[in-house]
Amino acid sequence: MIKIKDGVDLLDLLRRSGFTAYELRKQRIIGEARIQKLRKGELPTWKELDFICKNTAYQVGELIEYIESRKEDD
Repeated sequence: MIKIKDGVDLLDLLRRSGFTAYELRKQRIIGEARIQKLRKGELPTWKELDFICKNTAYQVGELIEYIESRKEDD
């Protein structure tokens, strides 16, 4: 399973880099529906992740992580 790392708020990282939710919508970088999904902790699209990394100086591995799923034997 891939998830956003604990304690990482992608919209807050963008806000600290000068991109408020309003600016993201106004400049058509990320639409309202996707902003709402990011607020709920859903994974960003590759395009969004690319934009976030370019504008926040974070690497992908600092934002998301892979957690191995446990398979329960029946």
